[in-house]
Amino acid sequence: MTAANMQAAEAVTPPVQVSRAIRLVRVIVLIVAGLAVAFTAPMHEQIGFDQTLLCISLAGLGIAHLLHALAARGRGGSPIALMLGIVAIAAAVLVPLSGMASPDLGVTTLVSITLAVWALVSGLLEFICAFVQPGSRQDALLLGALGVLLSMLILVFRNDPVAVIGFFGAYAVLAGVFLGISAFDNRAAGAAAAVTAANAQPQ
Repeated sequence: MTAANMQAAEAVTPPVQVSRAIRLVRVIVLIVAGLAVAFTAPMHEQIGFDQTLLCISLAGLGIAHLLHALAARGRGGSPIALMLGIVAIAAAVLVPLSGMASPDLGVTTLVSITLAVWALVSGLLEFICAFVQPGSRQDALLLGALGVLLSMLILVFRNDPVAVIGFFGAYAVLAGVFLGISAFDNRAAGAAAAVTAANAQPQ
């Protein structure tokens, strides 16, 4: 194999084929979180309840990402999933501690800022994933855009706990539905595999 072919082979990152069951863990967490927000609307003015709901949801997302990273270990893609999991777990820990950090700013504001930072960092990581992981561009771009949009909306309405938790619920439902559809769509994985095979052929 020539040096040019070796460089081309190294430039091609094989698509990460994670089992559907692992991918559906994240879908289930998102859908359940979104439905929990929708069916507990009368309680959203209680910041303590919102903190509990966000903490559980973010912890569930973190676990889902870590499972994905573990399943994709050694096949590329796991660093992004690992970072997404760490960010979600960190946010889950910080949300209930927001009131203790700086009571002067208000619990609602600190919870909103924590959630906005999580959404922004997660969105940026999804954008990075779109460019370094073949076969996931459509999913990652949409999730990245949703994360950035969620962050912006939360910062604008940071003093309104009902709006903040509502935006998070809408994000969870939209992301969960899209990822659920993607999990049962084999065309993207097939296309990515075909592109990788074509690029791997000797020139």
